[in-house]
Amino acid sequence: MAGELQVFRTTLTPTVRGAISKVRRWFYASLYSKVKGEAREISKENWVKLARMLVEKSNEQGISDKAGRVILYYYIKDGVFIPVRAEIEVFEIRPVGKVEVTFS
Repeated sequence: MAGELQVFRTTLTPTVRGAISKVRRWFYASLYSKVKGEAREISKENWVKLARMLVEKSNEQGISDKAGRVILYYYIKDGVFIPVRAEIEVFEIRPVGKVEVTFS
């Protein structure tokens, strides 16, 4: 039986590509490095499949250079990382005003 559904959410990044990179760093630092044996390799295979899907979908939609964040839903079952789904939130960063501060 898989554990409780868990969520990892990146901070807002200047590009979706950067958000995917943050998920990669989180995966290797938080999950991959703490597991040994077969579970480690299965987790890596699952991550690689997910990463490929994220990159392909962001390129297909033309959003890889837009600001965004990734929200990842996953389970850990017997030490194995099992992604369920990922959401890519896309933002447009544009100036909305200007505040000038002078020092005298």
